[in-house]
Amino acid sequence: MIDIINAHAPYYDELILLTGYFNPRNISLNPKVKIIFLKNYVRDSFFKRLFSWIIFLLQSIFYIYFKYKKSNLYFVSNPPIFTFLPFLKNRNYSFLIYDIYPQFLVKNKLIKESSILFRIWNWRNTIVYENAKYIFTISEGMKQNLRYLKKHKDVKVVPIWTNRDFFNFIPKDENRFLKKINFKNEFLVAYSGNIGKSHPVEIIFDIAKFLVKEGDIKFLIIGEGEKKKQIKKLQKKLNLPNLIILDFQPTEIFPHVLSAFDLGVVTLELNSSDLSVPSKTFDLMAAGKPILSISSEDSELAKIISKSQIGKNFSVNDPIEKVASFIKELKENKKIYKKLSENSLKSSFDYSNINAKMLILN
Repeated sequence: MIDIINAHAPYYDELILLTGYFNPRNISLNPKVKIIFLKNYVRDSFFKRLFSWIIFLLQSIFYIYFKYKKSNLYFVSNPPIFTFLPFLKNRNYSFLIYDIYPQFLVKNKLIKESSILFRIWNWRNTIVYENAKYIFTISEGMKQNLRYLKKHKDVKVVPIWTNRDFFNFIPKDENRFLKKINFKNEFLVAYSGNIGKSHPVEIIFDIAKFLVKEGDIKFLIIGEGEKKKQIKKLQKKLNLPNLIILDFQPTEIFPHVLSAFDLGVVTLELNSSDLSVPSKTFDLMAAGKPILSISSEDSELAKIISKSQIGKNFSVNDPIEKVASFIKELKENKKIYKKLSENSLKSSFDYSNINAKMLILN
């Protein structure tokens, strides 16, 4: 978002960012941008998430309709409920769609397609998207999920990107995160991100259990979300000595976190793998890490990994032995590991912040 806002800065005298959270990493926001903090995003459960969305929406109404009523508006689909804003028809606005709602909720069985909420939400999406000046989304697959729109052909696909200056190689003996968790020479298979409904991180337990006798292979889950309590209970029940669960790590140590991984795990529920592309994929590329993905074969995530040859995609229905075999192969075959790592770093150049210029409102 900082890249997108900074790309707009030369074209506007005033820019206002309404947000619940701001994480600058190593890039500074243009000083002319004013930040207004609203309700932060709560991930603990679906209902807390929905509540935080609604509060954020209500707070936004004041600024959109009273404080900055003549401004151009640039909406991002997180929270995904800005299509419920009234009286947008005469405003100049655009949308950047990261996740497709309410279809995402239906595929994850949180609401039914026959429900009143789904029908109203879809109806509002149709009206608001049709009147938008621009609609952006992040993959061709997600564009196809918007084909019910009359303006479907006008939807612009702009891949998201990573920050290659922020993520870089850090030798293991200098890695602050590895020292923090007291790891040294273990082959680290790790997931870092949202532990939500659409992320089947439970499969990591199955893999860790299968490889529990491989003492030099360790598993790590880092993050927050509505399934965090569930996986902590699972860890307590299984008591796997080769798996650790941690909270999100501070931003300043995050480059050390990704650099500590030997193999990055990216997951998407089969039901929703055509409705989103996890941004962690591109961060792992920038860090030069091979990727083990869990998603459907026809997902955008699987296509990226196959095309770039940066790892391997598995379905949640694949035998655990098959996934475990891939992990062991990477640990033991340095030549294959090096090739995937090099491909990953090389591919990150295709997802650079130059894409932000494609998202400028002309």
